[in-house]
Amino acid sequence: MTYLPSSTIPFGRIQIFKGYSVDPEAGGYGNLPSQLELIVSNVIGFLTLIAGLAFLFYFLIGAFNWITASGDNQKSQLARRQIFNALIGLIVVVLAYPIISVLSQLLGIHILNPQEVIKQFQF
Repeated sequence: MTYLPSSTIPFGRIQIFKGYSVDPEAGGYGNLPSQLELIVSNVIGFLTLIAGLAFLFYFLIGAFNWITASGDNQKSQLARRQIFNALIGLIVVVLAYPIISVLSQLLGIHILNPQEVIKQFQF
């Protein structure tokens, strides 16, 4: 059985996520804690963007329903409740980071810094 020789095509840095790249010539994929921290940061940023878009969507739906209620008290109450719920959702998203930060300090766990958490478990 013969084996084909390995490829000698030179690759440069490969961009995977925003702020995260792989340099195959430098020995591979970096260390796991920094990779995980970047992945978690990108996921949190993406989810925050989705939450902002959801707020905008629900707020506009509530505003449209309020405008088209045309004096119907029940429909305008429903529309105000939709707008209010959208605002509550936005406040929850905005306050999530400070609340987690305070809990992290109270518990002594670096929840917002996964690199430190992983370093604690390394041998």
